[in-house]
Amino acid sequence: MHNEAAIKKSGFENSTYDVVLRNIVDHVENDNKRVFIKDIAYHIVSPIHTPVTIASSLRQYDTKPPDTSISNPAVVPSSVLSRFQFTFLIRDPRTAISSLYRCTVPPLNEKTGMHMFLTSEIGYREMRLLVDYLYEDDAQRKEQVCLVDADDLLDNPAGIVKAFCERVSLPFSEDMLKWGSDEDQARAKKAFAKYYGYHEDAIESTGLKPRPHPGKHYGSTEEEDEKWRSKYGEEGARKIREVVDASIADYEYLKQFALKASPK
Repeated sequence: MHNEAAIKKSGFENSTYDVVLRNIVDHVENDNKRVFIKDIAYHIVSPIHTPVTIASSLRQYDTKPPDTSISNPAVVPSSVLSRFQFTFLIRDPRTAISSLYRCTVPPLNEKTGMHMFLTSEIGYREMRLLVDYLYEDDAQRKEQVCLVDADDLLDNPAGIVKAFCERVSLPFSEDMLKWGSDEDQARAKKAFAKYYGYHEDAIESTGLKPRPHPGKHYGSTEEEDEKWRSKYGEEGARKIREVVDASIADYEYLKQFALKASPK
């Protein structure tokens, strides 16, 4: 939702896609390092049922002729997309949607400042469109387009992280699975201060360990609905169910691309 006051307060009111792109490229060229960026697919994919238009600040880069049967769904030209290594993290809608809804109702919404449950911010369909395009685009390094399922990561952190490292040509270390120094915690809290209320569990964590009982158990539709009703009431459960049902097919489609853990 567009909020002019919030945009001005952020300090990024004059930012454009090109400003952000140049900032990323500067880090790569000046520091000679791989730059990791976390973002959400729907931020660069045109809204569903609207014409796809390249962002005006990026049209100067739109020189690459299409070489795929699938149209680019993004506001970013293919010539720019092809410069990035993409990794997608997916989560089962039955946990992801209820978790997002929790951020929009009391008491947590007092921290997040998010008081509306916006279905436009769910993003499974946008991610599916972008993944399909990247796999079809001849300029992409298909073998390096990654997709990780959160359940797989929680069941086998070492195996999935190792598989990811192999895919993107990074040396794997067990140290990747643990953190928690005062310096790390301070940096994480500062980086995510804007998203207060959303990431406390992750920020306060000190590592990734396999969950005690591998394989997330999802109950029947009736059991799920009853659980959501007990937490969020009839209206909340109805909203969650509608979005889950609308998202599950896209999630199941994306899951076929998920990385498999490296053999031990």
